[in-house]
Amino acid sequence: MRFFYLLIFCCFYLSATAQNRVSTIRFRSIDSARLEIQYDLLNTRPGDSIYVQIRSRIRGILRIRPELIQGDIGMNVPAGSDRRVVWNARANGYTLNEEIRVSVLIRTHVPIAAARRASRPSQPTASQVPAANPATPKSAVTPAPTEPVQTPPTPTTAITAAPATPSNSSDTEAAPASTRSSNRYVGPAWALLSAVAPGIGNIFVQTPRPRVGFRPIVFATTYSLILYGLKEKRDADAAYALYEQQRNSTVAEPYYQTANTHYHRYYIATRGAIAIAAADVVLTFLRGLNNNRQKQALRVDGVTLRPGLQAGQPTAQLRYTF
Repeated sequence: MRFFYLLIFCCFYLSATAQNRVSTIRFRSIDSARLEIQYDLLNTRPGDSIYVQIRSRIRGILRIRPELIQGDIGMNVPAGSDRRVVWNARANGYTLNEEIRVSVLIRTHVPIAAARRASRPSQPTASQVPAANPATPKSAVTPAPTEPVQTPPTPTTAITAAPATPSNSSDTEAAPASTRSSNRYVGPAWALLSAVAPGIGNIFVQTPRPRVGFRPIVFATTYSLILYGLKEKRDADAAYALYEQQRNSTVAEPYYQTANTHYHRYYIATRGAIAIAAADVVLTFLRGLNNNRQKQALRVDGVTLRPGLQAGQPTAQLRYTF
């Protein structure tokens, strides 16, 4: 809605300022059927359109059929004096026996793309994308028991035999999961796949195993918006080409509005697809960095030494993970 008001304001403003380029408008009746209009055109610009508006004191604005008015009218009219336009009023259904007022107007060409840029909202940057609070990946290594298994107080095995069994059992159970986690790459390079296929790269940075979920819907939505936007852009170009072929503003206005509507849909669809793809790339990249930091922390903490006390005797448990 904001763009619609801005476009209307631009049209009225440019139309008002353009009239300073037309001067010395005079008209006369050639015979009882035709009206001759002459004017001086001081300068013109590419894409400007000249049209005539005739207002009757009794009937109001007269509807002029494009095929019944000829001369220096429409687009590509060169600047100069004594520009001439002839209107066959009788064939148009009007008689020249009443008071009329003749206006020569200029519609200044306003490219749709320029108007879009003037009203375009700011695009979300990487800092504005809601990429915070990524899910913390779970470690695949099963922690060792905090307390060694207590055994009856025997003088021969109190020091060494008791802590050996739980430590070895824990490491044996955790080894397959740790091996699978270390062999699969879950780093930020998957963001490159998300740049081409939004939602797909994010599947492979999930831990401890890839998760599909709703991510294929992100991929389908992004490319559906792109295809829809391209279709609307093609329709907008076709409608604007028809608008440029018209020689009268009243007839040309519906084509201009149709082209504007299609272009607005194209703009919204393509920008929405870009925003979805950018958000997925950022989220995938941040999740991959977090996974790398998690693996580095596991490597640093791979050696654990825990002192303890069993049956009144001091013990020590050494745990090494890789």
